[in-house]
Amino acid sequence: MPPSISSTITNFLHQSSPAPLQITFASLEICSHQNGALRHRVQRKHSRILLQQTPQKGLAEITVLDNLVFSFSFRFQLPSAPTLHEVDMRCLPRPLDQGRLYLDDEKLQLSFRIDAPDPSLRVQVTQVYRGILHLEHRQPTLCGHQL
Repeated sequence: MPPSISSTITNFLHQSSPAPLQITFASLEICSHQNGALRHRVQRKHSRILLQQTPQKGLAEITVLDNLVFSFSFRFQLPSAPTLHEVDMRCLPRPLDQGRLYLDDEKLQLSFRIDAPDPSLRVQVTQVYRGILHLEHRQPTLCGHQL
């Protein structure tokens, strides 16, 4: 049985190690919707995120390494307990906005919008990671990000 996603993330974030943790998941499903209609669904294996603490007390950062278009990072409030956790994503890069992170024992779910000046062109994206395959502690760089 794979380790609990929520307890793995919560336990790591409550340690004092500055080293980021790369998590490789068994599966990733990415769904995009436009104007309420499903536009695209992609499934991938062995998708990765990089999880790390931030200098700001009570915040952590996730870097999405295997996205369809570009890698990106966001910050979120530290989970207080290894159970259900749902919070806003902070510091999303443009054109991403309205992000939410949902975390439980079986999945890590990211939901965000790709903004556009014309509301009919906005796209809602949901990424669902399941099944931890591998955990790897990475070396921090001087600026706090792994290259």
